[in-house]
Amino acid sequence: MKKFSRIISMALVTILFLFATACTGGETTQSESGGGGKDITTIKNVILLIGDGMGPNEIKAGEIYKGSPLYMQGLTKTTFVETRSNDYEVTDSAAAATAMATGVRTNNSYVGLDPNGIELETIIDIAKENGKKTGVITTEELVGATPMGFSAHSYNRLNSGELIVSAAGTSNVDLFASYTLENVSYVDYFTSGGYTLIEDVDDISESDADKIFGHYEIKGTAPSMSAEENNVALDRLVSESLDYLSKNDDGFFLMAEGAHIDHGGHANDMIYMLEELYGFDDMVKAVVEWAKDRTDTIVIITADHETGGLELEDGLTKDNFYEKGDNGKPKNFKWTTTGHSSADVCLFFYGPEIDFATYSSFETAEKIKNTDVFEIMKYYVEIR
Repeated sequence: MKKFSRIISMALVTILFLFATACTGGETTQSESGGGGKDITTIKNVILLIGDGMGPNEIKAGEIYKGSPLYMQGLTKTTFVETRSNDYEVTDSAAAATAMATGVRTNNSYVGLDPNGIELETIIDIAKENGKKTGVITTEELVGATPMGFSAHSYNRLNSGELIVSAAGTSNVDLFASYTLENVSYVDYFTSGGYTLIEDVDDISESDADKIFGHYEIKGTAPSMSAEENNVALDRLVSESLDYLSKNDDGFFLMAEGAHIDHGGHANDMIYMLEELYGFDDMVKAVVEWAKDRTDTIVIITADHETGGLELEDGLTKDNFYEKGDNGKPKNFKWTTTGHSSADVCLFFYGPEIDFATYSSFETAEKIKNTDVFEIMKYYVEIR
């Protein structure tokens, strides 16, 4: 069996080599962002950052168009993640979030339930059992599949009423922050559930409330750290939230999602996708720089799936990025779908030395499953 596993590992290395530069970037001077040799036993804070729809080619396109590696590409501990759901090779966000949040692959559209409809314990629940504060942040409206996968339960990701009642009434989330909608009808559910409404982003870090809820005009494309009216940058929101959560002596778990990379992929809109990718990368930088000043925090950056089936030509450069072909479309990149794809995604890790093979269902450091992300987080959440 071990011999067979080694053969599989060698094959995976060959296949994934083609994508490796997307995860690691070109020349970079950020190798210290790998996290050094921190003592594992000191870890008490676990942060998961999800770029919805962010495949390797989205990251590579971002590097090429920017003219330099993204911040996340400077994180030297990397692997790849297989993203499929229980019932389909191409996952949706609900099943993908559930896999990472619970360690169980479920059917597309299921939120926090196994394929038989049984409610699953989440990493949020485990963190709370271990005395930690917990947070869920998204640039999407709160009823989006990813935040609900960490905080609610339903057969259908579109059952917004059921999801909100579940999240507000029975979840173990201490901090919810999301994009606001006009005439939001579910704020009362959270205030009735014991949450304090925080209307100004700057007040999050100052709050002493046990549970807080905020909804803002979050812009992935906003100037970094911006908190102007109707223009709240994701990195600013997350930084404020880190200050709130870190007041707890036993640490915290935080999931923060950059949701609109996915929207750019669905629309096959490269500029939209890149703007949201750069906003997400600003947030990654803010979080890792915050963690660098500490010895008690790990940060995991990954995606739930790839969106758009983006393909890049070998000769793509910043100068020819939008060079048109005979059909009037860019000839050095193309989108192959308006939906999700089955592409593996990158995972970046900031923290102590880590052997991904320890957690890999494939028994290799080169590739893990989305459910293995849960196993990594669970290990660090349960450290005493």
